[in-house]
Amino acid sequence: MTDTPPLLSIDNLAIGQGDNAPIVERIRFTVARGETVGLVGESGCGKSMTALATMGLLPGSLRVRAGEIRLDGAPIHALSQRKLRHLRGPSMSMIYQEPLTALNPVMTVGAQIREVLTTHLGLSRAKAHARAIELLTLTRIPDPAARMGQYPHQMSGGMRQRVVIAIAIACQPSLLIADEPTTALDVTVQAQILRLLKQLQTEQNLGLLLITHDLGVVRQVADRIVVMYAGSVVEEGDTDTVLDNPAHPYTAGLIAARPKGSRTEGAGRLADIPGSVPAPENRPTGCVFRDRCAIGQAICEGRRPLLTAHAGHSVRCHFPLSAASLASEVPS
Repeated sequence: MTDTPPLLSIDNLAIGQGDNAPIVERIRFTVARGETVGLVGESGCGKSMTALATMGLLPGSLRVRAGEIRLDGAPIHALSQRKLRHLRGPSMSMIYQEPLTALNPVMTVGAQIREVLTTHLGLSRAKAHARAIELLTLTRIPDPAARMGQYPHQMSGGMRQRVVIAIAIACQPSLLIADEPTTALDVTVQAQILRLLKQLQTEQNLGLLLITHDLGVVRQVADRIVVMYAGSVVEEGDTDTVLDNPAHPYTAGLIAARPKGSRTEGAGRLADIPGSVPAPENRPTGCVFRDRCAIGQAICEGRRPLLTAHAGHSVRCHFPLSAASLASEVPS
């Protein structure tokens, strides 16, 4: 009896433009049904490009250069746009980072939800209208029937994000990709959106790929975490394992850079990671993090480390950190 394949499988994926240096370099990870995987890293590390490649929506002349993207065991990375359109909505869907730009400003929110239902599911206008109200109710929008006739600019940021979520789950996809779904929302609304996503995932057994730079969000909702840096996966494992005992200096640096305490109690100077993420064409040889790493050695310049098992998870480092070494080797 064969094992059931993961819902989403990213295997050896490389993304680039022509002969230029690759933006994403040979990454691997999976998402199972009913599982939340947090994909984290600084801006420019390749998180959103990975999501867009999965959806078949890479911008401009960017292309999948190598590797495979599989959905329910079937390769989808080389499908035509016509075939991908049949998958988007019913099989996989995406919540975009900024709802005000994701929504059409000259269509009511009701019309936008109905359009998804009539296009992908073939519902009549009346049935699509009724289902749209159900979806707004499901996403906790008050007075959903009245909201159907509103335009995006007439809603708050939190309400717009709920509309985007309603559109994303309208066709009951198996895979939901959420790209920074709580950016620019206040803390209270952010918590509401995260609870909503987790509840919808549990009720519908969704596989959820959550893209974020906020480790607090990952700790709250993700089962596993995948840390990206400069187009590569540098650490992966169970969320608590990685965040409690990071093995890669970059992961440890991200954790150390989080604010602690308050202005009057327990506060200290914020730690930072020296330098910035290099552009694809300026990535160093050997370990791509070596120019910013406090513990790098000669081998880091000449040989790129492999992603190998370490202390219950995977890490790409010649000198993975241990719990005992964190305090002395990583800024805190």
